Order: sequence, then structure tokens, then C-alpha cells
Amino acid sequence: MNAITNYPNSKSLRNHGDIPQFLANRIPLTGNSRFQDILSVFKARSHKTRGLTIADYRKRPVIGKSRYRPQLQSVDSEVKTTLNRFAAHATEQAALNPQQTAGHKIEKKGPVEKLQRKTGPQSVALSDRQIIEQNIQKAAAKYNLQPELITAVIRAESNFEVNAVSTAGAQGLMQLMPATAKELGVENPFDIEQNIDGGTKYLRKMLDRFGGSVRKALAAYNAGPGTVMKYNGRVPYTETRQYVRRVLRFSGQMA
Repeated sequence: MNAITNYPNSKSLRNHGDIPQFLANRIPLTGNSRFQDILSVFKARSHKTRGLTIADYRKRPVIGKSRYRPQLQSVDSEVKTTLNRFAAHATEQAALNPQQTAGHKIEKKGPVEKLQRKTGPQSVALSDRQIIEQNIQKAAAKYNLQPELITAVIRAESNFEVNAVSTAGAQGLMQLMPATAKELGVENPFDIEQNIDGGTKYLRKMLDRFGGSVRKALAAYNAGPGTVMKYNGRVPYTETRQYVRRVLRFSGQMA
């Protein structure tokens, strides 16, 4: 193999200081002193890697810093002084004019709470259950019946569901049949006041018809007065018997 000739002005890899080790190993060794000098310089040159080494990191560990570290903000003393003066002034005005700073006043009047404001009393909206209870009391007083009995009938008939409709077509709280509702003057059976008034009126009629007997009146309310008369008050229907016992239990009377 022939020796490689080196030229001083050559731009080959041999004239550059950064000759890779694998290339240097492949260059054949010759007696050329010039090549040996270059190789010696390359080996003697110290190479330093960029960035931190493991040893450098252990000596100088990097500590992360948050950009969003909360900082306490001092309050200006002038602002504090202004707020204190405002609070003192408000307290003084409240002491001098108690009627203007009394706020709204709630006054109870019966079952309805009225809110007294400068614009006048405003009624608080009532729930359906509260309206039902009011109309039960009203109908009980009107037809001379116990409120507990009316409440028990409503519970057994519809469980206080205003828009209840049975498979037979009975409607509303006290489950009035359309023909019966029309006879009682009920135009809208789903209106709470009309339905309770009509159902209580019908219950009163059944009590008067059967000599004040609650059992017979309830049986007539469920199965009709003709059925009660047919069986002389002893309706054989299981549904009607269970209905009478359930209403009496709900009303607190002996079933």
C-alpha cells in the first residue's frame, strides 16, 4: 500500500483539527512525521461537551421558580382611613334615622306572608299543597265537615295530584266524574278550589242521604249511591271496602 502524501495547503480532512476518531483509526500509519504530528495534536486536544454534565448538575442543581407565586399586597393607609370614615358615617345615620334603615319587614297574616315594602304589600307565592290546605279548610267550614275527612278522601283518591286522571275518567284531586262535576257546577275539575268545593259538596250530599253514616257515604262516593242502596249499605266489592277502610285510617277514625 502506498503512503499518503500530505500537502500543507491541502483542504482535505487531515488539515482540519476535528478529525473523527473512526476516520483517524482508518488512516494508515506511515513514517510520515507530518501526519504523526497532526495526529498527536488531535489526540492532545481537549473536547468539552456542551451543556451541564452529571457532575456539574450535582454541584449546581437547577431550582425551578414559579412565575405565579402569590404576593401579599399592602393596603394603602389612606384607603383604610376612608373606609373607616364611611363605616362610622353609616352607623351614625342608622342611629339617627332608624326607620329608613330598618329594611324590609315580613308580617304574617294568616297562612299567607306579606312583605311590607315602600311600594305596598306583596303576597308570597304559595305552593299547591298550601292552596289545597286553604281550600280544604274553606270547604269544611262551608259544608260542615271535618277537614281531616276531606283530606283523607283527597289522599285516597289522587294523593294530592291536581291533574290526576283515572282510567275510568275521574278528574282532579277528588276524582270527579265529568257528569258529576257538571251536576255540581264544577267548570274546571283541575282547578283546586272548584274541585275541592265540588267534591266536598258531593260528600255532604252522601252523608245527608244515608243518615250521617260515614261508611255508607264513603261507599257511595266510591261505588255510587245506587250501589249502596242496592246492597243496603253492605257493598260486596273488595275495592270499595278497602277504599272505606283506607279513608277512615287516613282521617284518624277507626277503620
